[in-house]
Amino acid sequence: MEEVFKNISEQWFLREPAFFALYCSQQFEVNERMACAMRCGQGKVQYNPNMLKGKSTAEVEKLLKIEMIRLFLKHPYERQPEGVSRIALSLGSDVCIKSAYNGPSAQGYGAEQKLPLLSPEFFNLEHDRPYEWYVRKIDEMIDGDPFAQSDLSNPDEQSTSNNSKTSKNSKFQSSDMQQTLSEAAARSELWEEDDMRAMEINDLIEKMNAWGSIPGNVVQQIQASTKARIDYRKIMAGFRASILSNNMRLTRMRPNRRTGFQQMGSIRKFNTKLLVAVDVSGSISDQTLSHFYSVINKFFKYGINEIDCVQFDCELGEVKPLRKASRTVQIFGRGGTSFQPIFDYLVEHDVYDGLIILTDGYAPYPKVDDSLKTNVLWVCEDEESYNQHKDWMQLYGRVCWMYL
Repeated sequence: MEEVFKNISEQWFLREPAFFALYCSQQFEVNERMACAMRCGQGKVQYNPNMLKGKSTAEVEKLLKIEMIRLFLKHPYERQPEGVSRIALSLGSDVCIKSAYNGPSAQGYGAEQKLPLLSPEFFNLEHDRPYEWYVRKIDEMIDGDPFAQSDLSNPDEQSTSNNSKTSKNSKFQSSDMQQTLSEAAARSELWEEDDMRAMEINDLIEKMNAWGSIPGNVVQQIQASTKARIDYRKIMAGFRASILSNNMRLTRMRPNRRTGFQQMGSIRKFNTKLLVAVDVSGSISDQTLSHFYSVINKFFKYGINEIDCVQFDCELGEVKPLRKASRTVQIFGRGGTSFQPIFDYLVEHDVYDGLIILTDGYAPYPKVDDSLKTNVLWVCEDEESYNQHKDWMQLYGRVCWMYL
């Protein structure tokens, strides 16, 4: 196999400058225990010579190209939706690449090469959708993932004998598909959020001036992936820190960390109150609402004394504790959206340290009382609504958009 890779790299040096440059940045490693032929992640490309045995140089080159494109798009290092299985991550990446490389919008030399990947049609999905969208959709189709809860600290020691899979869709029940799912799970075992490696690939992309046979639409996707994207998780973490308030009380019952019992220790009691307002006028999907509630519970679980939630369209619904509100989403009104009742409610109930609003932004600007001191975070449903409304929303507080 070393000779095969050497021949491929020599050919790429002559005619595939982009693939060659990325190839040279990776460490190649033999792994005979993994359940897939080839995979990437953690700055390396691993391959199983037993599974590559008998394949032609052209077939191995296609597999290697897939991993290079995956790295260019940085699927192993960023843009990984939370709460999905390893299988969905891998298959979502495959479908995204297949759609871009061999889909209707494929253009340029090299697009005619058919990559050995599952297409969107196999999952009854559309072409030219974002990677995260494919991952979410495929994850919904597959239930009972044995890999989602497995210990990934020693991924290659996992048994593949009991990788049974139950699914809503009968197409996942065949033995061939079971093998495909097993390989998909193994392919993404090295994937983890890694800003440093993503930055290194971005630097390589920005310096690239020749792309060889990579189709033009794929090059556009690769170049677009280098643009910095607002990380809503960091925005929420920063917002949480800005609203966190506490009462500190000195006590002799707890020793001072520096001086022991010579000085009084302290006890902090958090008393931060947060109001979450959710636009349920009909334009926000159930999937977005579910993900939003999950994120709120994750980021504001500790240190917040009370989280209330109110659903609204042109009027406010009943203010409830978040746990109760997240179980019942009631779409009412459908007569438009207004942010004014939310801010009027804050003026009347001046007890909240922070306000988070999930919306698509399509509503008149609110009039905010100058006496209102509550910190505000706008969470737009998607990137399109963020770009449309961020300018005016920033006048009232922080803004981000939530990608699924």
